Amino acid sequence: MNPTSNDGEKMEKQMWEDIKAKNWEVVESKIAEGFQSVHQDGARDRASEISLIKNLNVGRVEFNDFKSTMSGDNVVVTYMISVQETIDLEQLPTKPTPRLSVWKKGARDWQWICHANLNPIP
Repeated sequence: MNPTSNDGEKMEKQMWEDIKAKNWEVVESKIAEGFQSVHQDGARDRASEISLIKNLNVGRVEFNDFKSTMSGDNVVVTYMISVQETIDLEQLPTKPTPRLSVWKKGARDWQWICHANLNPIP
């Protein structure tokens, strides 16, 4: 398959579906070993991000303003998201917030290598 920038939107939406469904084996298989994320409370590595994700309960998700660009074997995706998320029984703000992800084409499949989440975590 020849990757296109539309693949970024598809991969991001699928990752959210897998997180919402708590399909942890699939979620973990898509996160690269060198993964890094940044949240308002600081940076996380792969293990810390997986731990955070596994504590999320995701409800309704609405996406807007997807922008994807290709750079070699990478797809950079930015978007606005409004999502019902609960972590440790605390409801996170649902107002639209920006997100950024980078996906890298690997030998077998796409890997999520970085994510920026600007939604405050209580």
